[in-house]
Amino acid sequence: MSLATSKTICSVLCWRYLLLVLLVLSVLSVQFSLAQERITLGLTTRNGSTSLPYVVAEEKGFFKAEGLNALIVIMQNQVVVNGVLSRHVDYGGTFSNFIGAAMSGAPVKIVMSVMDGADHFLVTSPHIKRVEDLRGKTFGISSFGGTPHSEAIAILRKYGLNPEKDVTFLQVGGSSARYLSLESGSIHAAMLVPPFNHQAKKRGFNELLGFNDIMSMPVGGLAVHTQKMKEKPDEIVKMIRALVKSLEYIRTRKADILAIIDKQWGIKEADTRENMYKEMIGLFSRTGIGPDEAMRNVIKLVRETRKNAPEVGIADVADWSFARKAQ
Repeated sequence: MSLATSKTICSVLCWRYLLLVLLVLSVLSVQFSLAQERITLGLTTRNGSTSLPYVVAEEKGFFKAEGLNALIVIMQNQVVVNGVLSRHVDYGGTFSNFIGAAMSGAPVKIVMSVMDGADHFLVTSPHIKRVEDLRGKTFGISSFGGTPHSEAIAILRKYGLNPEKDVTFLQVGGSSARYLSLESGSIHAAMLVPPFNHQAKKRGFNELLGFNDIMSMPVGGLAVHTQKMKEKPDEIVKMIRALVKSLEYIRTRKADILAIIDKQWGIKEADTRENMYKEMIGLFSRTGIGPDEAMRNVIKLVRETRKNAPEVGIADVADWSFARKAQ
C-alpha cells in the first residue's frame, strides 16, 4: 500500500471518527437540554373530562409542537398546590384550590380557564334518594377548599343543610379515588365527573343532580407561581396555546375522543360514550379566559369554604393576559 493511499484512508477514518464524536455529543446535548427543560404539570387523575384537554395535548403532541417537554404527573389535590408553591411543579391543572391559595396571599395565579362550567355530579349511596338524606352522612372531597368541597357546600346550603354540622367531610383525593371510596362504602356521597358518575350509576348508586344546575363555575384551569409569570412568560403562552389547540381537537375530532373514552376510560357502551361527549363538549372554553360571572361564583364559593378569607376581585386571583396573547 502506498504512502498516499495510507494517508487517504487515515484521513477518511479520522473524519468518520470526528463525525461520530460530533453525533454523540449532539445527541447527548439534546437529551441534556430536554432533561433540563422538562415541564411538570400536576393533575389529580388522567381520566375524566377535566383532565382530558391536558392528556390530549400530551398524547397528540400539542405540547411538543410548541417546543415544550411537558409531562403530566398525578398527585393529590393539595400536593398540586404545594408543588407549584415550592416550584417543584411548574403548572397546576386544578382550579378552586389555587383560587383559595391566591386569596390567602400565596404567590400563585390562574392563567387559563379550561372549562367554563362544571360537569360534576352529586352521586350518593343507593339508600340516599335526596340531598336532605345526607344529614349525618360522610361526604368525600378532594381537599378542603378544592372544587368538590366548594360545590358540596353550595348544594347542601341550597337544600337547607348546614355543611359544618350536618355532614362530615373526608379528604380522599381525585374523582377516581372518590369513586372507589363510594364503592367501598367509606363515604356516602361525592362529586364525580365523567366517566366515574356513569360507572357509579351502573353499580346502583344514585346521581341526584349536576352542579351546573346550581350555578356556572370553572372547574379546570392552568395555575402558575407568580415568579414564573415574570421569568418565563413565553412558556406560559405556549402552554396555553397547546391547550387551546387541544380543546379545538376535542370539539372537532369526536371519533377520536369517543375512542379515548372507550379505551382509556373503560366505557364500552356506545350510547353512554355519546351522552358523556354531549355532556362535556359545551363546557370547554374556546378562549382560555374565564367568564366574569363564573369567576365571581367560584370566588364566592371559595370564600364560603375558607373562614376569614378576604374579599378579592378577579384580577387578584387570575391573569388573562397570557391567554389573550395565545389567541
